[in-house]
Amino acid sequence: MVDVSSLFELLAADYRRQILVVLCDSESVDVPAGLLLRSASAGGAPSEAPGWPATNGEESAVPLELVHVHLPKLAEADLVEWDQSAGVVSRGPDFEEVEPFVRVLVRNAETLPGDLL
Repeated sequence: MVDVSSLFELLAADYRRQILVVLCDSESVDVPAGLLLRSASAGGAPSEAPGWPATNGEESAVPLELVHVHLPKLAEADLVEWDQSAGVVSRGPDFEEVEPFVRVLVRNAETLPGDLL
């Protein structure tokens, strides 16, 4: 179970927030290609896509940060299951607890301050 303070901490990072948003609409996603392609379909190059944090032209930084920082934190909270060998992230056992909150963020993205999604 994820407490509210921990959830806000997890949602504080753009990458983690975007992963959870993508998993609201999909049971699993390839990492990082599936995440980048889904974001790019919203417009622009993957690093320029709305909702996907800019990499300042350093595309290799995206998978490194995902692999070493963001995915481990989400997996530790049981929000995702991460198959490193297959490069796939899927919903974890506690994902359903946070999904309604993430969906509220998505539905209200235009009315919330800043660049939330």
